[in-house]
Amino acid sequence: MLNSNCGMKYLKLIYNMEVSMSKHFIKGLVTEVITPFKSNGDIDYKMMGELIDFQVKSGVTNFFVNGLGAECHHCSMEEKLKLLKVTRDSCTPECKIMACSFEPSLQENKKLLDLYMKSGLCDCYCITAPPFFSHTPEALYDWASQLIDYCDKPVYIYDCIQMGMLFDADILCRLRENHPNLKGYKDATKDIVHLLQILAKIDKNDFDFLGGCDGEDGVHMLLGAVGCVSFMAVTFPKEMKEIVDYGLAGDYEKCMQAQYKVLKLRNVMKKSPFNAAYMYGQKYTGSPIVLHSRMPADQSYVTKEVREELDKVIKELGIEDNYQ
Repeated sequence: MLNSNCGMKYLKLIYNMEVSMSKHFIKGLVTEVITPFKSNGDIDYKMMGELIDFQVKSGVTNFFVNGLGAECHHCSMEEKLKLLKVTRDSCTPECKIMACSFEPSLQENKKLLDLYMKSGLCDCYCITAPPFFSHTPEALYDWASQLIDYCDKPVYIYDCIQMGMLFDADILCRLRENHPNLKGYKDATKDIVHLLQILAKIDKNDFDFLGGCDGEDGVHMLLGAVGCVSFMAVTFPKEMKEIVDYGLAGDYEKCMQAQYKVLKLRNVMKKSPFNAAYMYGQKYTGSPIVLHSRMPADQSYVTKEVREELDKVIKELGIEDNYQ
């Protein structure tokens, strides 16, 4: 009979064999990195490197760069490329970087993707539906097809309510069948029925389903996701990593316990605008603290009431002890 140490080594060996044979390109927590700005609006690239260093020390090995939470709509293509470079330079070799291209036109997306591809700095790309206006199903298919085929590395679709429309199950299934370079899907629709319709048509064992809403990532893991892209991980990487790691290990009870812990934090943080409470909350975990956005100043303000409520929840959950 195996002793406990041998038993654990055996289980770890089996797990590592499963991972090595996995068809999935991305697995685990993917932190959606924030862009640190100075008071004059310039990007603080030095702090950007420090933020990535904090993430790596917290166990994060995947990064989502130039996403919506990073204020990609406020950054030039040159700035986006430099943020990507700083991220790569600050990562360990095993880290994977998903570079986002959320430009308003096909032409602009291809320009940015050209910069990404020529740099050789990222491992895969992420695209969205066109912004602002609804498109016909055929137009949406054509938009995504052009961008997927344009890329030289795996592509992921980010389905989110901030865009002009969502990818329904039929369109996503068609894209998957006709474009083998499409490797995965980040679900930020906040609509479980929408996700179930997609899961019913696409084999989750051969496609990277990623959670995209910090309020329900545990549920995504229960449904077969292989990870999540998380902006909450900017502030609380270890708490988000618990959700994903327990989910991947099949310990669904602990996965949901970790999710409820994050939900308590999120319920308070969402009382502040945009990234404000996520920036304020960095003080609890030893992360470099981002102080400014390129949005109007009030978008970065956390009221006294929210600060006090968050202080209370942090103490109740013992968050700071996790980062000692």
